[in-house]
Amino acid sequence: MLAGSNTSLPKTTVLVVEDSLSTAGIYKEFLRDEPLDVLHADTGKTALSIIDEHCPRAILLDLGLPDMDGMQILEYVTERELPTSVVVITSRQSVRTAVDAMRAGAIDFIIKPPSADRIVVTLRNALERQRLEEIVETYREQFDRHEFCGFIGSSDRGVA
Repeated sequence: MLAGSNTSLPKTTVLVVEDSLSTAGIYKEFLRDEPLDVLHADTGKTALSIIDEHCPRAILLDLGLPDMDGMQILEYVTERELPTSVVVITSRQSVRTAVDAMRAGAIDFIIKPPSADRIVVTLRNALERQRLEEIVETYREQFDRHEFCGFIGSSDRGVA
């Protein structure tokens, strides 16, 4: 187990979208000691079905799928503003592909073959970022800036 993992946390769903069963198996093995429920989709159609049904907290997304480009899945998630973080994992070693993926809403871009540490740390960071964004949003909803958090005060105009 990698340092810093916490098995006392409730399990979080992660979707691995990878057409190679052996590669998906490797990613699942990398994540074995993490508090995650790892689902797998080997086609874009299956991935979209799982996303609609379960909305995973994170997606490890291969761009080269047999039935569609993985960018279509990324755009699907982004357009619907789904509460999931997408990490693109691909063998396409192009700066343009990485830039396009990040512009489309991916939170990170990993070139194959990734190390176990890279996958684990990237997912942990993605899930932590998502958790912090949810906390910030909760505070935004609780406090209206115009109410000044209940503070009332007065002062003389001419006093410095």
